[in-house]
Amino acid sequence: MTNGKKAENPNLETFLALHRTRDLLFRCHDRVVQKFGLTAEQYTVLLAVKHLDDPVRATDIGGWMERKVNSVSMIVDRMVRAGLVDRTRDLPDRREVRVTLTRKGEKALEQATPGVMKLADEMLSPLKQQDHRTLTSLLERLMARAHKHLSPTTRTRR
Repeated sequence: MTNGKKAENPNLETFLALHRTRDLLFRCHDRVVQKFGLTAEQYTVLLAVKHLDDPVRATDIGGWMERKVNSVSMIVDRMVRAGLVDRTRDLPDRREVRVTLTRKGEKALEQATPGVMKLADEMLSPLKQQDHRTLTSLLERLMARAHKHLSPTTRTRR
């Protein structure tokens, strides 16, 4: 653990390093997109809506973001009030709600993306190309383990 004693358990040390890294990266991401009136979560919702297959529902966004549907719904509610997305009832099933980008949301996403790309480049610049592949592979294995932990009766999440 940086700025202190090492954890006695290497698994705990790695786990805490991952958690702290995620928090720091999230704060950096938030700082970049706030210049465009967004939070990091809102940016990620806009990105999900843009890149998921239509119709996009809160459950789809939640799966893409690894978030619970109720927390995505709260974010989407704020985004509707901000004019970034629209919600429309799905005609075949009135319980389903589609989420679509507004022009304001498209513009915010378009404006913020170069800054997010620059941040990603900057944050990952110490890594070599092979390091990128290795890190991605390791993170995917950890995500699979986390999914298994959250749904022990299900083999795979997707």
